[in-house]
Parts: sequence; C-alpha cells; structure tokens
Amino acid sequence: MDSYKILQIAEDLGFADLCKDLKIISQKRESANCPLVLPLVGEFSSGKTTLINALTDSKKLETATKPTTATIYEIHFGCDVCHAKVMNGDGTITEVSDIAELKNEILADATVVEVYDTSNKVPSSTILVDTPGLSSPDPRHKQTLVDFMPHADAILLVSDINQQITRSITDFIKTISLSKRPIYIVLTKSDTKAESEIVAAKEYISNNTQLPIENIACVSATKGNLNELYCLFEDIQKSKNEILAKVNAQRLKNIADEMLKRIDDLLAASASDKDADEAIRRQQYELKKLNRNIDSLIESIQSDIEEIERNTVRNFEDRVFERLDTLVVGKSTNFDAEAVSAINTTSSLFINEFKTAVKECISKKAMEVRTSDGAIDLRSIAEMDLSAYSVDGLSYNLNLNQVGHEYDGWIATGVKVAAVAAAAYAGGAVAGGSALFDAADTASDVLFDGDKVVSTVTNSASSQNPIGGKGIVESVVGYFTEQYAGKPQRRRAIHNYLDGTLLPEFKMSVNNISSLLKQTVREDLRREASSSVEEMTNILESMKQARHDKVQEFNKRMEILRDYKNELLTI
Repeated sequence: MDSYKILQIAEDLGFADLCKDLKIISQKRESANCPLVLPLVGEFSSGKTTLINALTDSKKLETATKPTTATIYEIHFGCDVCHAKVMNGDGTITEVSDIAELKNEILADATVVEVYDTSNKVPSSTILVDTPGLSSPDPRHKQTLVDFMPHADAILLVSDINQQITRSITDFIKTISLSKRPIYIVLTKSDTKAESEIVAAKEYISNNTQLPIENIACVSATKGNLNELYCLFEDIQKSKNEILAKVNAQRLKNIADEMLKRIDDLLAASASDKDADEAIRRQQYELKKLNRNIDSLIESIQSDIEEIERNTVRNFEDRVFERLDTLVVGKSTNFDAEAVSAINTTSSLFINEFKTAVKECISKKAMEVRTSDGAIDLRSIAEMDLSAYSVDGLSYNLNLNQVGHEYDGWIATGVKVAAVAAAAYAGGAVAGGSALFDAADTASDVLFDGDKVVSTVTNSASSQNPIGGKGIVESVVGYFTEQYAGKPQRRRAIHNYLDGTLLPEFKMSVNNISSLLKQTVREDLRREASSSVEEMTNILESMKQARHDKVQEFNKRMEILRDYKNELLTI
C-alpha cells in the first residue's frame, strides 16, 4: 500500500490527525534498521519481570518494574552502559544512572521508562516492553496496555506453564489476531514439569489458541534455561522485515478505511446546497451533543473524584505522620530541615498520584459510556498535560530543634554555678576564709561573664540537635532533656501541626487542584471536539462556496474526491 499517496490525499483533504499517524508510519518504513517493538504481555505472577531480569546484565529490573504504577518499560539491549531515561507527563526527561533508583517518587508522573542494558542476549534491534498485567483489576493498567498496543509490531505472550490458558488470554489473542500482528508464547517455570508434560502443554496451548507450535517456547528464568527463547528470538529476527511490512500495511489499511468513510460523508453532503447545509447543521448538532456528553461525563465523576480526594488526604496523613514520627524519635543534626524535606517529598508524590488517578478515572468513565453516538475522544484525555498543577507553600511553623530543650542553657549554667559554689565551699573549709572569698569571687566572674556561655548554648540549640552542643555539662543536660522532654514534646508538636496546619492546607490544595483539573479537562475536551467538527465544517463550507463561485471548479473537486476514493479502494 502506497503510504506516500495516502499521505498526499490526507494532506490535500486537510485531515491533520491522519497525516500525523501516516508520517510516523512513513518514518518507520524509511528507517534502514527500524527496531522491532515486542511487548511482553501476561497475567500478574506469570514471570514477566523475572524473565526480563534474566535477560539483562543490570539484574535490577526486578525491583524497578514492580506493578505499582501504570508505566510502560522499554528495554533496549546491546548498549554501552546500563542506565535509564524517565519520560515524564510534562514532556521532561529524567536521567537515571542507577536503574535500582527507579522508585515510586521518580515514577509518579512517568509515562514511559526507557531502560538501556548492556546485555546481548536479545538482538539490539529488538525492543522488549514490560507492560502492566493483562487481567489487572486496576483500570489504569488495562488502559495503559490498550493505548500501547498500536505501537507493537508483534506480541510476546508470557504464561505460567502450571496455569491454564485464561479467558483474558484467549480474548486477547483473538483481538490481536485481527490486527495482523504475530503472537509468540513463552511458557515460564518449565523446570517444574517433566519433558513429556512440556510437550503436552505445548500441544494443548497450540490447539486452544490456533497458534503454530513453533511459536511457543518453554523457559525457566530462575534456572537460567532460556535456550528455546533465544531460538525464538533468532526466528523473529529472520522474519523481522516481513513482520514490519505486514503490520505497517495493516496500519495503512485502517487509516485508508477511515479516509474512505470521511470522503463518502463529503460526497454525500456535496450533492447540493441543501445537502451541504444539512451536513453542516449535522456537524453543529454533533458538537452540541459532544459538549453535552462532556458535561455529563464531568458531572458523573464528581463523587468518584471526591472519593479520590479523601483517599489522597488520608493516605498523605498516614505517610507524612509515619515519616515525621520516625524522624523525631531518631537522631538528627537538624530535625526541621529533614521534616520540611519529608513533607515536600511526600506532598509531591501524593499530588502526582492524585492527578494520575483523576485522569484515569475520567478515561475509565469515558470508556464505559463510549458509543458511536457522540463518543468522547479518549486520545485527548490521554494526551492532557497536568504537570502545571502542584502544591506550593505549605506552612511549616514548627521548631523541632528546640522542642524540649528551651531551658538547656539555663540548666547547664545553673549546674556550673552550683559546682563552683560547692568547690568554693570545700576550698573555704580547708584553706580558711581567704580561700572561701577567692572561690566565691571566681563563681561570680563565671556567672556574670557567663552571658557568652548562655548565648552559645542557645544559638547552638536553634540550629542543630541540642545533644550535639559543646562541653560536657551541656551534652549531659541535653541528653537527659532529650530523653524525658525532647522526644515526647516533638511528637505532641507534630500532632498539633498536622491537625491544625498541614492537613487542612493540604486538603484545601487537593480540593483546589481537583476543581482546576475538572475545569481543564472540560475545556480541553470541548476544544478538541470543536477542532474536529470545525475541520469538517470548513471543508463543507469551502465546497459549498466553490459550488457558487465556480461550478466547474466544484465539479473538478468532486471528481478529485471520487478519484481519491477509487485510488484508496485499489491501493
């Protein structure tokens, strides 16, 4: 199928969205060494992550790819060094030198994680993709998998050899078969079966999935037995060009079918002014219907979003209290600095999770109510940029460094004065009255010249842990006040701060972001709907105008449309 000709027709007719998809396909076809995108799909606990871990040199993906987020992981092989790139929702990229650092805090706003590994166990022109579980109860995982499938060139279906082929797997195979993408099956944990049982399992699966038995490989990642998978990779590599050609041809056919539908609509609407006016009115009606559906969608998710708000605030409260409680009962040189860092990090994490949850809630609801009658464009929802919404300026009115140690300086000075007085008294008893007066005078000098001493203790306590103060007396006093006053009072201060300041502010911030998100979603969906309808309306208006201005030009335009239709039917 001639992608250049289809692109030319799409550009001439002004179908901007189809032009974008066609250019991507053209770039793939022009690439001399276009990579084969091969996602690993399977149920949870099927052994996907363990298998990927066995294929890499870094051996750190087992912790990095736990299914805590709906993130896609692309693993590139044959690289110079192991590292990763995190593609964030706002378009920024975070470089990660140690793959083990791919924690939830980093991945909170991630859409794709590109992992680069030095292993040569997989051909460098093959990109393995770790996807969320096939039958995950989390709608985010299912939506992520559905959104990614158009980018896949073939499918590597991973299944535990000890489990039966599930309904979700067979349904998935039927759906993918319609897209002309080849499917390969990897049976994990084969070390638990005898050779005869492995042969029987392959035959059973082949019969129940209608897949060639040579497309099935049995492995044991924990035992390092991956020979059949390596052979499968070799076969896939040999068929790579053929696979890509078939998949791209199907992609082009899908686009051509969509263009044919649009051209038929234009031809039908252009038979007369009456038909054109009716088509324009129909477009305006469609826009009103779409806007009503959008409004209805936003209203229908109100209670769901409120529940997400409550869960976010509740989980934030639990996590931030846990982190602060661990901090205040421990040892630190600066409690307040660490507390502020913990609050900001936890706040950022939960706000990102909140935004993602709201976006996924909207997508899920839109899918549930989606029909051909005024369907809302899910791609618009998926591409929304919510990075601008964040929580800034949460109040911090604690002084944990000083709590319980307000009087350490005075206590230490009192101890010193008492010690000097005792020494003076003892000296007087031994040496007589002269020594007594000399000792008392020394005590007076320490006390009244001791402003410097008291000042030093106070300043030290305000900037660091009081236990770390200078001098034996200050350290001893600080130790005892820390045990009997510091820790309990810091805990009470944390409780009061959370209940009186932090949680009310965080709750208000979440509520404000929620309102802004709903407004943004509504406006973006309306804008997308208006843009789509406006595109068709402009084409209809221009054709109607052409009919009045230049009948001959109009007839030529109609002839071009018919020619394009014939070309698309014969490509």
